[in-house]
Amino acid sequence: MPHSPYNFTQEQLDCEAEREWPVFIYSILITFATLFLMVLLYKMLAGCCRKVFPHSPADTQLGSSSFSSEIQEWAEGITSGQTPSGRILVVAVFFCNVVAMVLYVIDTSRQLLEECITWEEHITLQIDFALGAIFFLHFLLRFVASDKVMSFLFALNTIVDIITLPPLFLSLWIQRTWLGLRFFRFLIIFSLPDVLVYVRLLQNSSSIRLTQLLSYIVGFICWSGGFLFLLENQGDPFHHYENAREKGSFRFGDNIWFLIITASTVGYGDFFPITDLGKIFGVFYLGIAVGSFANFIPEIAELLGNQPKYAGNYVASAEKQFIIVCGNITYSSVSGFLADFFHPAREDVNCEVVFLNKLEPDLEFEGLLKREKTRVTYFQGTMLSAMDLQRVCAEKAAAVLVMCDKFSTDPTREDASNIMRVISLKNYCEGTRCIIQLLHYHNKSYLLNIPGWDWRRDDQAVCLNEVKFGMLAQSCLAPGFFTMASNIISASLLHIMPEMPKWKKEYLSTSNKVILAETFSPTFVGLTFQEVAEIVYLRLNLVLIAMEARKYEGGQIWINPRNRKITPNAIGLFITASSDAAKRVWFYCRVCHEHVEDVEEIKKCSCKRLAKARYEYFNYGKENPDQRNGFSNKQELIKKEEPIEGLRKRKKSLSEADHGRSETAKMRFDGTGCFHWCGSQSISDCTLTRQDATVTMFAGHIVITIFAEDENPVLGLRNLVMPLRASNIPYGDLRHIIILGNMEFIKREWKLLANMPKISVMDGSPSNRADLRAVKVNLCRTCVILSAKAPDKAEPVLADKEIIMAALNIKSMKFGGSFLNDEDDDDMDEEEDPEMNHVNLLLDLSFVSNVRYLDDQEMHMSDHLELYKTLPFASGTAMAKGILDSLMSATYFNASALKLLRQMVTGGATIELEKSLAEGAGLRGGYSTPEVEAAKNRIRVDEIVLRESQWSRYAEYGARFSDLFSAAIREQGTLCLAINRLIAEDYEDDGDLTRVVISCPDNLMTLQPMDNIIAVVQYEEDKEKRD
Repeated sequence: MPHSPYNFTQEQLDCEAEREWPVFIYSILITFATLFLMVLLYKMLAGCCRKVFPHSPADTQLGSSSFSSEIQEWAEGITSGQTPSGRILVVAVFFCNVVAMVLYVIDTSRQLLEECITWEEHITLQIDFALGAIFFLHFLLRFVASDKVMSFLFALNTIVDIITLPPLFLSLWIQRTWLGLRFFRFLIIFSLPDVLVYVRLLQNSSSIRLTQLLSYIVGFICWSGGFLFLLENQGDPFHHYENAREKGSFRFGDNIWFLIITASTVGYGDFFPITDLGKIFGVFYLGIAVGSFANFIPEIAELLGNQPKYAGNYVASAEKQFIIVCGNITYSSVSGFLADFFHPAREDVNCEVVFLNKLEPDLEFEGLLKREKTRVTYFQGTMLSAMDLQRVCAEKAAAVLVMCDKFSTDPTREDASNIMRVISLKNYCEGTRCIIQLLHYHNKSYLLNIPGWDWRRDDQAVCLNEVKFGMLAQSCLAPGFFTMASNIISASLLHIMPEMPKWKKEYLSTSNKVILAETFSPTFVGLTFQEVAEIVYLRLNLVLIAMEARKYEGGQIWINPRNRKITPNAIGLFITASSDAAKRVWFYCRVCHEHVEDVEEIKKCSCKRLAKARYEYFNYGKENPDQRNGFSNKQELIKKEEPIEGLRKRKKSLSEADHGRSETAKMRFDGTGCFHWCGSQSISDCTLTRQDATVTMFAGHIVITIFAEDENPVLGLRNLVMPLRASNIPYGDLRHIIILGNMEFIKREWKLLANMPKISVMDGSPSNRADLRAVKVNLCRTCVILSAKAPDKAEPVLADKEIIMAALNIKSMKFGGSFLNDEDDDDMDEEEDPEMNHVNLLLDLSFVSNVRYLDDQEMHMSDHLELYKTLPFASGTAMAKGILDSLMSATYFNASALKLLRQMVTGGATIELEKSLAEGAGLRGGYSTPEVEAAKNRIRVDEIVLRESQWSRYAEYGARFSDLFSAAIREQGTLCLAINRLIAEDYEDDGDLTRVVISCPDNLMTLQPMDNIIAVVQYEEDKEKRD
């Protein structure tokens, strides 16, 4: 119903009855006509001048730099919104227009349409006058900046100013105000999208279009409301204004309500026009509104439906760090990463994970995001867009992790995409740390070309094939190595149940240990690495594996360095179960804690500063000037006592090897001295037929079997073969490698294998028993089974079917006596030697869940099993690609972990070698210079058969691992890391030869007679074979 009229004074009503509003209309028409004539006259004079005084091109160029042109350019820049000052002006003017609209709405509710007032007493009129002055100055700026004055005259902003400003200024002169056409100011709402674009609040086309539609609707309704308010309150002139509404009964808000109801075709009937002009306007409005709304509403609904659900901006908190994860973001890749990143074993992880992905998450992924909503945020976008990087505050992130698709059918393209993401990140914020996953080793070199890439900021490249194949290669030399290496880079909890078998309790008791860095206590200053390693293991139950230089000194890592002394502030890398345990290395004092039996009681003492000062005063000045913080800038050569004699003895021992006489004479190394090298061999010279392989005697060799088709993407076998050809392995100890698989596929890999000695290839199938017998798989050191076929992620169970069937096939093969009746000779099975039919297998599975098909000890009912708890993994038989996702988390929390692991598994890969291989020429030969010879003097991973070693005295019941640890590191500098133990209770009578890896056992762990030891040995120990 209409509202009750306001109580207006008789004086106000008499003033309105005078009806002088035509004066305001005349002011508008006169202003517009004057401007139009001035513009027309200017254009006519300018045209005549151009005809009378034509300008030359030179005059035109000179004229362009005149004062008037400079003023025009300045005004154009100020009003265009392209400069900071211009954007401020655009926003300020739009804000003033909004204030003018609000003042109009206020005046419609408090005064008559036309009133006699004194402007000094009318606050809204004063504010409106101030705003009018601003609009007039802005009008002049736009006029000066305009190139086409006639077009400027008919622009929307100009029309609004001409209609609203003259009546405003006239009202001050005649002391009379008229609300009349002030509603034209609502048309400025149409420019809202432009203002938001200028201030960069709107950045994509959908949001701009949505804002345009909404501004058109709101602006048109408000303008129509003002027009209808004027018509209804003014009345019809041809009825002498007698049909006007009662004063104050039809407010501006009532008009807006009526127009919205009318446009929606509902029509409640509570408000309606009563003047003839109002009814005519309503007819036109209804036709325009219904048609426009019918067109706009579906488009608005579509735009709102297409709005990204995961848009918006991330708000970084000063109290919590966050990382950005991008690249291949799927449920399968993310679930494993989050489980490891937020693993309870990592203690208090006060860090949030922000995912940035181009696609929306699927339903399974959304469920994961809801479960982890307190510490995980998802945004839809791409790393290749600077706007998206700004949305997620990439410049404030603790790190950006770029994950790759491990199952990509085009690894080169996948790596290139991830490298482009890194380039985009470094161009946007160079200082943000970046950790990237790559598939192929040679693509790492492209990262070195990125200006912002800096390892000193802990920028890291995790090459999956390099790490995976390097771990497999070291497991060929020391069975079980990849189990130990995987455990120390992934987080796990100590969860041992009483009903578990003995082997599982022993294995799980050490599977939770990881690599942590800690500064040495001053009490260790002046001691050698081996002395400190023995002390911290016996006293603190920690395994010291390496020393690390600080970043400003190069950040190099030395694994088990020989005779290197500890100096103040040196950093050690320890394998331990918790950070609290590692802290004890910093707290430990030989004076205060020598007789402390409980390591939990080792706390900070007061004599650390004195020990450090004493060493610096007496010894630090006597040290080598090239040595700082415990690390020398020069690489140590072979021991000075026997540089020539030791080399001659080594050459003599190698030349007397049974099968290595001719090879030793030609022994050469690559240019870096890290790998054995030979002249390029054609694949035909290294190809064996089945008959050739059958009549050739192989033993202790390595068989690499591959399931592949002709066009499958290459695996990068170089990363598997290079560690097996490291120069710290004497040439006579190199194990022959036989590659069995599709010959066309092997030819594509051969280019990078042609310069490595002792390699043979054979065309065949890993599932063919005849091929397996021909390559003497029963006599090999290790049989590695790989697959180059892209797995079907939709059916993970069948992804590894060929590898699993091949493994079961080899396990069921019998090699003693005749092999023609494998299934019938049940009586002979009881008399056969178990070792005769035992083959060490290494399987590279695609999915963790498929390990259950190889585990004959336990039944795994769930697909979401933990790999480290299964026997195939604990025994060093099966690894899966998914476990390497934990390497991303380990690298983020401890950058030294990746560097240490790479140095151990690659066999000595360096930056110089990576640059050389990136050129595509493969390994390059080098001369035997002192530097090349010195490169051989480095540690390597090896297996020690305890009962056959020089420490066989510990191969008896009751001996402790700590006794072996001390003896090995004192006598030969050998660092014992793990025990590879038979799982059978009776180690002598039981025929089960399966072993499990006990990584870095506690110092109270007892040894068994049949134990094998995984150790880091010095180069000089490799003069004789121990196999």
